[in-house]
Amino acid sequence: ARILQREALQAADPNDPATMFAATLPDHAVGSRCEVSPGGRRGVVRFVGHPGGVPRPVIAVELDEPLGSDVQQGGKWMDGLDYFEPSRPDAPIVWKPPFDVVCGDFPELDPFADLDDSEDEAKDAASK
Repeated sequence: ARILQREALQAADPNDPATMFAATLPDHAVGSRCEVSPGGRRGVVRFVGHPGGVPRPVIAVELDEPLGSDVQQGGKWMDGLDYFEPSRPDAPIVWKPPFDVVCGDFPELDPFADLDDSEDEAKDAASK
């Protein structure tokens, strides 16, 4: 695995901000599903590193839903450089410290999961 990582870094463009400022955190792999605090917001890790040269790593998460006052759009950090490509231009993104992001089995929430199908079934049965 280390050889593959080294080869990927050697093949990457050294002037690309995503490469220059990327970091590896074993519990926060890019592409992992996660939950973000505060609010239990869910999404996918898109970038892990030191954007703009900040001393501590931060994690960019593309949220499933645009919830929270800290949401922005696009893969840019405050320095205006693109650090990753979101799945769509208007994707909701948050930049968080690692302790605010928990990776694991966090599937997308179904907004209709709490609805009861029995009301529709009762209407269908009454109309027959």
